[in-house]
Amino acid sequence: MSESLVLLHGSANGAYSWGAVLRGLGPTGARVLAPDMLGYGRAPAPSATYDIAEEVAHLRALIDAAEPGAVHLVTHSLGTLYGLHLRRALGARVTRLTLIDPVLVSVLRDSGEQAGFDEMEGQYQHFMRRLAEAPAAAARGFVEHWNGEGSWEAIGERARAVITGLAPRVALEMDQARRDTTPLAWLAESPPPTHILLGERTRVAPQAVTRQLARAFGATVTVVPGAAHMIPLTHAAHVVRALGSPATA
Repeated sequence: MSESLVLLHGSANGAYSWGAVLRGLGPTGARVLAPDMLGYGRAPAPSATYDIAEEVAHLRALIDAAEPGAVHLVTHSLGTLYGLHLRRALGARVTRLTLIDPVLVSVLRDSGEQAGFDEMEGQYQHFMRRLAEAPAAAARGFVEHWNGEGSWEAIGERARAVITGLAPRVALEMDQARRDTTPLAWLAESPPPTHILLGERTRVAPQAVTRQLARAFGATVTVVPGAAHMIPLTHAAHVVRALGSPATA
């Protein structure tokens, strides 16, 4: 594997969400960077004027310092929003893309994928209504939206506390995703080989985003049997296999 792997996490998940994937990649000898986005893990907090450009600058600085050569960029969920902007910032250094259950609200809105857009807008409204008065309730709704009913109790007290603490950070991401007006044609200009992993049992929005990205990027799509949205956590072996295979396989 000549390029370095850069793994970008989704909302309410830091770099730790790639743990099982990193363990699976260990025997391959791959060079891997799994950065925390702003406000996660050991990364600094976002500024009061946080936007996509600020996140991209943060990620690019980390990548430039650690992996100055070619990059295979891997994104999960809303990390795809930042990842595709980062891909344009890095230019030809990004030689491959792997997008895992991607979420981009702008693509849903602009392509007329109404069911997917309505799903994301409903989640946004539900989350924001509860955030000010009951952050734990907002966090619970977010987790159960993506993981299913009962998942909030299943993750345990410590994880619930961590995600509740991240709720204001998640709100920033959701707001940026909702405000974004970047044309898909710009994101997809001169794309590298692209592979999309889609959960067989995922939500409507990632399915709709995948349809649009597959067309725009000329991407190969692999449906992961039995998987919902959290593929890096639940089906890490599929991710590891995908990262070691050509995007056109």
